[in-house]
Amino acid sequence: MAEFAFSVPIGSWHPFLPASLASLKAQGAGVAVALLDASGDPRVRALADEHDDWLSYRRHGPDGGQSDAIIEGWKNVPGDWLGWLNADDILMPGALDRVRARLAEAPDLDVIYGHSSIIDETGAMTGYHFNVEPPGPRLLQAGIISQPSCLFRRAACEGAGGVNPDLHYTMDWDLWIRMYESGAKFDFIDAAMSMVLWGDDTKTASLNKSRRSELQDIIHRHAPPEARKGTFRAFVVHAAADRVWPAGLRERVRRRLRRGGPSVFGIRADGLVQPGAQLFLAHYDPAPKTRLVLEFDSDPGGLVVSGDALSGEIGRSGKTLDVRLSPAVAAGETLALQLSPEPNATVRFLRASWQ
Repeated sequence: MAEFAFSVPIGSWHPFLPASLASLKAQGAGVAVALLDASGDPRVRALADEHDDWLSYRRHGPDGGQSDAIIEGWKNVPGDWLGWLNADDILMPGALDRVRARLAEAPDLDVIYGHSSIIDETGAMTGYHFNVEPPGPRLLQAGIISQPSCLFRRAACEGAGGVNPDLHYTMDWDLWIRMYESGAKFDFIDAAMSMVLWGDDTKTASLNKSRRSELQDIIHRHAPPEARKGTFRAFVVHAAADRVWPAGLRERVRRRLRRGGPSVFGIRADGLVQPGAQLFLAHYDPAPKTRLVLEFDSDPGGLVVSGDALSGEIGRSGKTLDVRLSPAVAAGETLALQLSPEPNATVRFLRASWQ
């Protein structure tokens, strides 16, 4: 059975950190976790104390940055498969069991990854990471892997040179490319493996000089010459929009640009709900959840919501549906819902919030 070593680098306290650790603990046996705390925040130390009997390694104090902390963690915990979660990343229930099941079918794989659900600062699901694709040459010119949903062999990582400690923003993409070019065998699981925060204050949205420099270097070294300029421009435009445009305008433009984008589980990149669309949701709050509020960009009309945990009571008010859940969804459980819009409807999903 594959055993996993996870690093959890923490530069500052984040409200999602308790859920991040809970999601790792919920994966069961065969998971060793290293907590690397450079925050100096007493809340992180107090949370680590609560998990002290379960954490395999913990360090509180300065480090050389996120990449340095990730490397330190892996060096100090056992496991033939590696991964890392940041303080605002959360694994879906059963994510590592999915990896083990895939390895049982194809034991020679080196890198396995899947989809990610996107959550906002409130923890509400807002869609899926629409850039995620099965492995292939496009990895050299686009971020088609969602880092929290990616697990890889320690041997494959080390064989490609490991995480570059000098990178602070693009260490994940750089590692995927080097493993790909070294001949590691990649595979894709068509399932939601993690929940990741997308927001204006995340490192992914940064447009500072250091991130631009790292992106330019990776693109110059690995992307095909004819794609280099366009690839870098796409990253810069995306980050600039996140920083400069007002939130309302930014969201409207995003959805317009994504109208021709890919669909994940029947939710198109711009939020359009297609027939048979599916939402996969989970939480790690101690209190079971009995309601879920679904929000759309317009009146969902006769849209039908179905799933095993529904009590049959769905409140409808304007652009929202108030879904009653019975039995309640406990921490570490997955709720799967199917959305069936009316024929020719153009309703777009905005968010799903636990109540």
